[in-house]
Amino acid sequence: MRNLFILLLILVAGPGPQLLAKPNPGSKQEPATILTNWMDLQCRLVRNARGVPHVAYSRHFSYSAIAAYESMAGIDPACKSIAGQVNGLETLPSARGKNLNVLASVNAAYAHMLRHFYGTFGSSTGSIDSLEKMQADLLAKQKIKGSILTESADYGKKIAALILEWAAKDRSVSTKTYSPAAGQGLWMPSPTAAVPFWSETRSFFSTKPAFTYQAPVYSSEKNTDFYQMADEVYKTGVNLSPEQKATALYWDDSPDGKYRTVFGHWTHILSGLIKQQKSSLPMAATAFVKMSMAMQEATILAWEGKYQYRVLRPINFIQENIDKNWKPLIATPNHPEFPAAHATLSNAAATALCKVFGEKCSVVDNAYVDIGMKSRSYASIKEVAKEAGYSRLYGGIHYRYSIEQGFLAGEAAARAVEGLVLFL
Repeated sequence: MRNLFILLLILVAGPGPQLLAKPNPGSKQEPATILTNWMDLQCRLVRNARGVPHVAYSRHFSYSAIAAYESMAGIDPACKSIAGQVNGLETLPSARGKNLNVLASVNAAYAHMLRHFYGTFGSSTGSIDSLEKMQADLLAKQKIKGSILTESADYGKKIAALILEWAAKDRSVSTKTYSPAAGQGLWMPSPTAAVPFWSETRSFFSTKPAFTYQAPVYSSEKNTDFYQMADEVYKTGVNLSPEQKATALYWDDSPDGKYRTVFGHWTHILSGLIKQQKSSLPMAATAFVKMSMAMQEATILAWEGKYQYRVLRPINFIQENIDKNWKPLIATPNHPEFPAAHATLSNAAATALCKVFGEKCSVVDNAYVDIGMKSRSYASIKEVAKEAGYSRLYGGIHYRYSIEQGFLAGEAAARAVEGLVLFL
């Protein structure tokens, strides 16, 4: 009767944590619920975070995904560690042959990662503690020896701590001063540039993903390509259809306490796909690792282009050359325009996910129903990325050309993760 009451409470609570299936350590049919519960919580916790540059959330999600996967891979012989396949992470301790529980290990590892990234923000620690305890209690009720659960949790925490040590050396934080030279048509910071040295962040791979950008050539003359692509942003902005406006606002994804960030948005989409496909834990963790790593590589590639070419934002060009009173629908980020980051990151995510779920996998995205936005349905994962990219044209912060170059760069970033050998 008491168990039935707990089940009813969870069902009434809606999209919160769900009951776990009976674990079977080492099995390819290990349930993914324990992972998606943590993914869903992380997507909510980013709303509490403050002072984190949008692009830096790529580290939060990629390293969390890796820690979750590795806390399982060290136990499950069906999974291959990424250690030795990526830069700076040569070995991780294995627990193969020990009688450990992968669910308890993943539960503790993910909790450790989220405490590190979000533990100082508001009520985040309470939410993390609550989910970890709830899932640990459910495992304990499945008549698994307490010593096994304790040792498994200790292993997961150890793996997470080692992943964080590795992450701390990725050069994502720079102390250098950014002083760009002024020039005609060049973007200038106002007042400061957002993470100008992000492209120096350590790539996950010894051969860093590369893409040959074809940057637009600045001109304020009306008969030139640059003027015309800026004029398209202007005309689109003043003639937005209700659907275009809704799309721009839906994919705003700003880390402002309202949205989940683009990384959280795609993690939410992936969590939905895992549930839709009833993916096993190893398959789900593999998808999360590949998607989040592809997005991290895409940030490095995008920021390399942004600060190399320093293309002027639409708001600057339009106010100077077309309409001094024009403003975009959404806020313009304080970094250069080219390439469009949302297009780059979203197509990197979609390309990686297509390798797991297929090119024709349909998607229902309900990331923002909790703030009054309707869920959106797509025929394929690539269609999601396409909408995310073009939303920035509707929002008034990117040129179409930069979006399309971003799509190509995102594919290049995703190709880097295709060679990873994970779930066998």
